Parts: sequence; C-alpha cells; structure tokens
Amino acid sequence: MKLSQYTLRNLLVPLLIIMTVWAFGFYFFIMHEVNDETNDTLLNYKEIIIKHVLEDESLLRDNIGIMNSYYIREIPIEQADLSRDLFFDSTKYIEVEREHEPIRVLRTHFLAANGKCYELKIEISTLEKEDLKEAIVWSIIALYIILLGAILLVMHIVFKKSFRPLYAILNWLRGYHPAKPQPLANATHIDEFKTLNEAFVKAAQRGSDIYNQQKQFVELASHELQTPLAVSINRLELLSEDPHCTEEQLMEIAGIHRTLQGIVKMNKSLLLLSRIENGQFPETEEIAFAEIIERMVADFKEIHEERHIKVFFIKEASLTFRMNRDLANTMISNLIKNAFVHNIPDGEIYIEMLTDRIIISNTSESPELNRERLFQRFGKQTNRPDSTGLGLALVKSITDLYHIDVSYQYNGKHQFVLKL
Repeated sequence: MKLSQYTLRNLLVPLLIIMTVWAFGFYFFIMHEVNDETNDTLLNYKEIIIKHVLEDESLLRDNIGIMNSYYIREIPIEQADLSRDLFFDSTKYIEVEREHEPIRVLRTHFLAANGKCYELKIEISTLEKEDLKEAIVWSIIALYIILLGAILLVMHIVFKKSFRPLYAILNWLRGYHPAKPQPLANATHIDEFKTLNEAFVKAAQRGSDIYNQQKQFVELASHELQTPLAVSINRLELLSEDPHCTEEQLMEIAGIHRTLQGIVKMNKSLLLLSRIENGQFPETEEIAFAEIIERMVADFKEIHEERHIKVFFIKEASLTFRMNRDLANTMISNLIKNAFVHNIPDGEIYIEMLTDRIIISNTSESPELNRERLFQRFGKQTNRPDSTGLGLALVKSITDLYHIDVSYQYNGKHQFVLKL
C-alpha cells in the first residue's frame, strides 16, 4: 500500500464521521428553519387578528379561507393561558382538491375588550413535510457524495504533489547500485526532504566506498593468490617425480595437491562472484539453452562414465533467454554438475525444458537440503572434500543479475527449478 493511499484511508474515517454529523445537523437545521419561518408567520398573523378584534368586536368570528383560516371561540377565564402559544402540525381536508393537505396550527388565548377570554386557532397551509424531507435527504446525499469525492480528489492531488520528493528518493534507491552510483536529482524546498536527501546521499556514498574497497580487496587477494598457488602446485608435481620419495610421502603430496587445487577452484569462484556482482559481464545475446544442456550432459557423462548415471533430457519446448553466454554456461554447468556429483551409482538425472522454465532433478542418498543455507556462500551441506560450497552461490548470483527465479524442491529427488 502506498503512503498516499494509507494516509487517505486514515483520513477517510474521521472525514466520514464529520461529514455524517454535518449531514444530520444540516437536515435538522433546515427542518427547524422551515418550522421557525412558519411559526413567525403565524405569530404575525395572530397579532394582526387580535389587533383587529380588539378594535372591532364584530370580528370575533371564524374566518375560513383556502390557504389561511382562523377560528375564535370563547373559553372560561380559568382555562385561559395568556402567556402560551402552542404550535403543531396537522392536516386539513380541502374539498376543491379532494385531499388532505398539511397545515401548521397556532393555538393561543387572548383577553378581549369585553373582558372575556377567547381561544384563537390559526391554520396556514405549508409544504408537504414528507416531500420536503425526501427532497432534503436526497439533496444532502448528493452533496455528501460530491463533497466527499471532491475532498478526496483534492487530498490525493495535494499528497501526490507533496510526496513527489519522497517518490524521487524511492525511485533513485530502486535503481541504485554501489558499483554504478547515480547522483540524486531531487530539488525541493521542504526542509524534511532536504534532510532525507542529504542522509541518503551520505549513506549511499558510504555504501559505494565500502563496496569498492571490498571489490578491490577480493580482486587483489584473488590475483595475488594465483601465482603462489600455481608455484606451489608445480613444486609439488616436481617433488612427486623424485625417485627417492616413499609411498607415504607421495600420498601426503597428493593430499596437499588436492587441497591446493580446491583453493585454486575456490579462488576462481570468488573472483567470478566478484566480477558478476560488479557487473563486468555486459555482453548479452540470445541463448538457446537446449544446446548448452546437451553439451554439458555429454561432458559430465564422460567424466562420470564409471558411475553409470542415466540422464533423461525431456524437451517440451525451445527456450531462449538473453544473457551473457559465459554466465549461461556457468549457471547450467553448476546445476548439472551438482546433479552428477551428488548422485548415486546407477542413479538418474531428469532435465525438463518447458516454455518458461528448466527443471533439473537427481536421485541422491542425501536427505532434503536446508533451503535457507542452500544458496549461501560456503553453504556446504555435504562433507565432500572437493566441494567449495560456492557452486550454488554462483548460480544464485547469476540468476539475481538477470532476474531469473531459482528454487529448490524435494519430492524424493533433489529438484532445482530455473524460471525465466
């Protein structure tokens, strides 16, 4: 969820509550104003009628009109309440229209010039309250929706504009690589975003410096190790040719030779990992994986011929992918080599090529592997002396470079899946 959406969602709840309270308040205010205006009209009408009656007692009679009517009747003085005006709604049958119409009624008492008390009931026609309520409710709902939509739209535009420097930082971070740092172009007049810009630029610079130092260290260490390792291996080979060496000494020399060969292999793998992470394989081309798989299978079958491992290559579709050819060879080679090395005599390897993936399965005596450590550097899960623990780490580094998904499954066989 984006920050703007999260903020709008959090603002929406109080906004809905405020708008709802406003809608109810507005409705009751309008209804009160309608009644208040009608009551004022009735009071004015009352004053006019009483004034005329006090001036002329012959007017102490009912007056029935179409829109307005009043009725006067004498009441005992003990029932009179000269300080009270009673307002209420009612209906009246109109013969002309042959239906009941809503009216507003004022009932009041007054003392005439003759010393008698009278009850005055004034009726005036009003709007249909139900129709008025319905019109007001629908108007409020329409206004409610329009206002809410307009407020949310304005808030979205304001947030989007206000958070633009933040999104610029995020886009810069997504494309950031310590090997190829890019300047942060994010001009802003907001102090908080200026502080963020400075903090991220400093952190990125520190990351690039550390990355370059590590890169230089690995490359120098690997190159510096190559010469003494090669010299040591040559001297051991010369020493093994000495006729004075005993069988025990030759076995010891062979063990040292294997150890040095493992170090050479590890050194080359570390150097290759460093080059991959530093983006030193820019050349790409369309790779036909079927050709690479067939060649690798033939090579490894020849190497492991005495183990009689059967390989089944099931090609259901032609699969091509654009990447560096050397890295494609390394990726496929390490997976197929892994399937041969960790197999059993007379074992089986199944390679399936589908439209979007390559699946490599092999039999093995080993149980299910630890998925968390499987693709880590030096994540060895066997005790084989010739294993460097870097083969699958190389595969993972290559797949990450080209956004290929590599995964491991166990269904009685060890299965690696490359999803391109």
